[in-house]
Amino acid sequence: MDSYDVDLIERIYTASVIPEQWAGVIDRLSNRMAGRGGSLFLLADGQLSWAAPPATHSVMEEYVAGGWDKKNPRLSALLARAHPGFIQDRDIAGKEYDSLPIVTEFLRPRDILFTAATVIKGARDDLAVFSIDRGRAGGYFTPGDIAFLDRVRPHLARAVALSGRLKMEQAATATAALAMIGIPAAVLRKNHTLYAANALFQDLIGEVFIASAFGRLSLGDPRADRWLKQALADNGRAATTVRSIPINSFAGVIGVLHAIPACHHARDLLGEGGTFLVLAQPKDNSVVDPEWLRWLYDLSPTEAEVAAHLSRGLTVGNIARVRGTSVSSVRTHVKSLLRKTGLTRQTDFIRSVSSLAAISPAILRN
Repeated sequence: MDSYDVDLIERIYTASVIPEQWAGVIDRLSNRMAGRGGSLFLLADGQLSWAAPPATHSVMEEYVAGGWDKKNPRLSALLARAHPGFIQDRDIAGKEYDSLPIVTEFLRPRDILFTAATVIKGARDDLAVFSIDRGRAGGYFTPGDIAFLDRVRPHLARAVALSGRLKMEQAATATAALAMIGIPAAVLRKNHTLYAANALFQDLIGEVFIASAFGRLSLGDPRADRWLKQALADNGRAATTVRSIPINSFAGVIGVLHAIPACHHARDLLGEGGTFLVLAQPKDNSVVDPEWLRWLYDLSPTEAEVAAHLSRGLTVGNIARVRGTSVSSVRTHVKSLLRKTGLTRQTDFIRSVSSLAAISPAILRN
C-alpha cells in the first residue's frame, strides 16, 4: 500500500465523522482510477442524500432533478445482484445496457460511458451506493482497477457504519442532556419515525404519545396531533420556525410540545426535514429572554418584547402602557405572534412561552 492509498483511507474515515468530506473521497477514488468523477447515494431512514466531487456535482444535480434516481434500472439490477464488491454496470445490465433510456438520454450525452459501483447495506435497511465514472477516453475498468476498488470497499463499509453509529449517539446525547433537567425529548427523522428519545419521553409513550405504524408517533390529544402532523410536514419542506403545541388531557394541561426543525449544523445529525421534540411544562412566574424567543420563532425585536411581557402575565393594556404605545398596536403584534407560532389563542401562546423558561437556550442551540 503506497502513501496515496494511506491518505485515501484516512480521508474515508474522516468522512465518517465529517460528511462533507465524502465528495473529496469520491474525487480521490476517481483520480486513482483515471475517472471523471462519481457519486455517493445514501438512503437512510427513508431519506435520500448524495455527494459528488466538483467534476460531476452539476451532473448529479441534473440526475436528481430529472427524476433519474427513480427510473434507473442499473440500480435495481445492482441491488438484485447483491455482489459483495465493485462491478461494472455493463456486467449487470447485459446486452440491453446501450439501449437503456438512462444511457441514451442522460449518461452518454454527458460522456459517462463506464461506471463501476457497489452497494453497501447498513443497519435498519440503510443503503450506500458508491459509483466511479469514466468517459470515452477512460475506457473499461480493468480487473486490476476492480481489485483496487474492492480492497478499499471494506474501509468504505466501516466508515458508513461508523457514521450511522455516531449520529445515533449524538442524538441520544442531545436528548439525555434535557433528561438531566427533567425534560422529555426525542429526535424524529424526515419520515417522522422515532430516531432517539430519552427515558422521560419513552415513559410517556402510551400515555401522551401513541406509537403508530412503522415507528411513527402521534398524540393522544386529537387537536394537538393535527398540529404536530402539520409541523412535521412543514419541517419536511425545510421550514425553519419552531412550532409550539399545547397538549391537553381529561385531567387538564399536560404541557407544551416544541417541534424544532433541523437547521444549520443540526442537519448533519437529523438530516434535512428532521425534527427535535421537547415537551416542557409551564412554569409560574417564569421569565423568558426576548432574544431566546427571537431565535426560536423568528420574531422581530418588538414582537419578542411583547411576547416576553405576555409570559410575565401582563395584559395587552399593561403592555401598551409599559411600551408607551397604543392598544391596537400591541394587538397587531400579538396577531403576528400567533401567526408565526401557528397558534390561534393567546392563552395557548402564553402557556407555550412560559414553558420555555425550563429550557436552556444553549442546549438547543448547540
